[in-house]
Amino acid sequence: MQGRQGTQAAVRTTAILLAALCALLLAAATASADNSTVIGQWRFDEGAGQTVFDDGPSGLDGRLGLTDAADDRDPARIAGLSGGALHFDGKTFVRLPDAPELQPSTLSVEAVVRAGASPGQYRYIVSRGAQGCEAASWGLYTGQAGGIAFYVYNGDTYRVSATAAPADIWNGGWHHVAGVFDGSALRLYVDGHPVGEPQPAPSTIAYSLTSPDTYFGTYQGTCALPLDGDVDAVRIWRGPLSPDFVGRLSDAALNPMTAMPPPTPDPSRVPTATAGDSQAGAPASRSVLAPIAAGQSLPSTGKPSTGRPAAPGAPTRACVIKPSIKRLRAGRKAALTVHVALRGKPLGAVKVVATDARSRKRLGSAKTARDGKAKLKVKPARRGTLTVTVLGRADCASAAVTVTK
Repeated sequence: MQGRQGTQAAVRTTAILLAALCALLLAAATASADNSTVIGQWRFDEGAGQTVFDDGPSGLDGRLGLTDAADDRDPARIAGLSGGALHFDGKTFVRLPDAPELQPSTLSVEAVVRAGASPGQYRYIVSRGAQGCEAASWGLYTGQAGGIAFYVYNGDTYRVSATAAPADIWNGGWHHVAGVFDGSALRLYVDGHPVGEPQPAPSTIAYSLTSPDTYFGTYQGTCALPLDGDVDAVRIWRGPLSPDFVGRLSDAALNPMTAMPPPTPDPSRVPTATAGDSQAGAPASRSVLAPIAAGQSLPSTGKPSTGRPAAPGAPTRACVIKPSIKRLRAGRKAALTVHVALRGKPLGAVKVVATDARSRKRLGSAKTARDGKAKLKVKPARRGTLTVTVLGRADCASAAVTVTK
C-alpha cells in the first residue's frame, strides 16, 4: 500500500514538474520572440492635398494619383469613421515611395474598408510590387470569389488565405480586414474574427519582381486591377500579429475614441505590439467565420514577364536630403552643402553624414542649422559614390553624390 502511494505521489510530482517546465518553455519562447512593429500607418485625415501622411517611423507618405498636381487618378476625399477616408472609383490610386521597409520577411496588413457590393474579382486594397499581370509580392485583395483574401508570392507559387464571403465584408458598412503571414502560414481576419483555417505558405516572399511599386486601391503591372470602394485607413506591420491582438486593433478601428483626429502625422496614434501580441499561432478567443473559399496554393504560369519596370515619378519619403552638388572629384577637398527638409520645412539640429558607399568609411559630418543646411568638408579617395544620410532618422531618404576621377 505504501509503495503504491509512493508511486502515485511520484507521478503527481512528475506531472507538476512537467507542467511547470512546459509553462517555462512557453514563457521563454514568447519572451524571445521579436515584437512586431509598424512599418507605416495611413489615416487619410489630411482633408485636402495630394499627400497622405504616414504616422509611422519611416516617413512613407503616399501620393494621390499620378503626379504632385491634381489629376484624374486621384481618389476622392470623403468622411470616414472619424476624420477622413478615400473613395476609389475603379481607376484611382495612392502610390507609396519605393522603400526597403516594404519588403519584410513576415508581415501583417490591416485596412478599414466599405462598399455596398463586391468590387469584383481580384480588386486590390493594397499591393506591393508586380510580376506582369500575375501576382504582387504580397497583396490584400478581393480574390477570385470577390470577398477578401490575403496572399504572398515566392516567385514559383502564390499561397492565398481562406477567402471571406462578399456578404460578410461588402455590405455597405465599414469593416476591418487583416492578413497575417508568419513565415509558415497565412491567416485572414474580418472584424477581428479568423476566417477559415490557416493556409500553409512558403517561407520566403519574392521581392525582385518586374515592378517594386506599392499601391493602395490598385495593382499596377501589365494590367491594372483597381478597387471600387472606400478605404478609411491602412496599416502595415513588420512581423505577424496574434489573433486577439488583431481583434483589439479591429475594435479600436471600428469604434474610434476621437471624433476629429489630428490631420497631421501623429506617431502617438501608432500602436505597439508585445512579444505575446506577435504570436500568430496563438489561440483565438473569437469565433471563426466560415469562408466562401478555403486557402489554396496556385502555381506560377512560368511565362517570362513582359511587364514594365517601376513607373517613373514615385513619391519621396517625408524627409528629403538634397546635396548642393551631384559630382565630386576623387582626391580633392570639397565643401558639400546639404539641405534637409521634413515635409517641406527645414529640419534643423540633425546630423548629416557622408560615407564612401563601398567601404562605408565616414568622410565627413555636420549638423544642420535652423535653415536645414549642413556644410560638410569631404575628400573622397577614389571614384564611386558618396552616400549622404541623416543619423537616427529612418524617415529621411539617402542621397547619392557621384565621385569621378
